[in-house]
Amino acid sequence: MASVKPDYFSGETAGGGGFLPPLAITVDLPDFRYTKLSKIVTEHVLPKLVALHGQPPSLPPAAVLRTAEIAELAKLVMGPDNEDAANYLLRMKDGGVSLDDLHAELLEPAARLLGELWNEDKADFVDVTIGVSRLQRLVHLFEGLGQIPEYDAKRRVLLAAAPGEQHSLGSTIVQKFLRAGGWHVWSCASPNIAEPAEIVATEWFGVVGFSLGSDVHVEQLRDAITMVRERSLNRKIGIMIGGSAVSRDADLVNKVGADGTAANGPAAVVLAKKLLAEALV
Repeated sequence: MASVKPDYFSGETAGGGGFLPPLAITVDLPDFRYTKLSKIVTEHVLPKLVALHGQPPSLPPAAVLRTAEIAELAKLVMGPDNEDAANYLLRMKDGGVSLDDLHAELLEPAARLLGELWNEDKADFVDVTIGVSRLQRLVHLFEGLGQIPEYDAKRRVLLAAAPGEQHSLGSTIVQKFLRAGGWHVWSCASPNIAEPAEIVATEWFGVVGFSLGSDVHVEQLRDAITMVRERSLNRKIGIMIGGSAVSRDADLVNKVGADGTAANGPAAVVLAKKLLAEALV
């Protein structure tokens, strides 16, 4: 029988059933926080990103502009809760940028940048969580998810280690951001290659995330993903992967048959939202 471990309320046991609900974070940002975050992005993030890309004559101007746009969007979603971020993306959409490009070139990179700010102690957890929640809201807006009945109940994600591996610290951090972003998170630590498939065959999930630390287990992960797709109650289930092995070889997404990869917790939240949107609309 498949074993799956949801996040339980404090004091509950697995026999009690139920999982820990998403964190409800509703924090109004005062002006001083907006000023602090603006200064961080302007003085530290943007110059660093531009310096990394460099500006040789052969570099297309659009590449530098895209870097600036990512930093600007990250600043907007961590600022006051107004329509600036939505209007920013709407202008790009009206200018001919496709939804796929908005996701791949702006929303997901902006989430990744938020994770980097948190990792480098340039923004605290609440700041980043608010920013990620607003990025999710933008995905919600552009994908028309408000038309889907019981949408919130479908934000269910199963996180598992690749067959033969154990959960890592990275997986724990991803869980933390997903929960804070409104997701119902379940975890599977079994090394059994068929275990995740058994779970999704009995419970409906929108997304499954696998962590992969070693190149040794690539084939087993591919087989596990194949079984998940074959047995899932959600025939359009999204599969995302992460971990040190993926950071070394981005093409692993294609090699194992996944739908995408996220470099850190905030990026995983936005990618999961995108994958769920694609499954439901």
